[in-house]
Amino acid sequence: MQHENRRKREGGSALLVAMLFAVLMGLIGFASLDTVTRDRQSAGFQNLAQSALYAADAGVAESLNILRSEIVGGALTPNDCLDTTLPNTDLGDGVSYRADPTAPTNEICMLASAEPCAEFDSSIEQGQPIYLYTVWNMRVQGSAPGGATAHLQASAERCHAFNN
Repeated sequence: MQHENRRKREGGSALLVAMLFAVLMGLIGFASLDTVTRDRQSAGFQNLAQSALYAADAGVAESLNILRSEIVGGALTPNDCLDTTLPNTDLGDGVSYRADPTAPTNEICMLASAEPCAEFDSSIEQGQPIYLYTVWNMRVQGSAPGGATAHLQASAERCHAFNN
């Protein structure tokens, strides 16, 4: 008789343990799902930031093309800027580049002139042009959807003829 009373009292404990185990497994499952969701969001934000960086890099490449093709006069001094500025360019899917709006100027400007160009054998005779390397500065901002931005600043060298 005592054995039967004990069995009656223990009869529902297996169900209780099984229910607690099921609730615990459900909580672990939801925690894992939340972690995976956050990882996917983080990867998406990283992808947007990378797209903005690539857009800024494309803007620097366009600035270099402008620098290569722009005809500049022979009387340049440091801080002179090119007439052509970097245009706002949409690359599709909401990704774009433009001149950096946080920069003091949105132009491509000469920083300094340096040593003579190695590719030209220039003389210092009166009336002959002198070929010097010039150093140019450009600042670009790339943008991607979701507000991701990247700012790049680059310097480039160009061989330029100066009037003597």
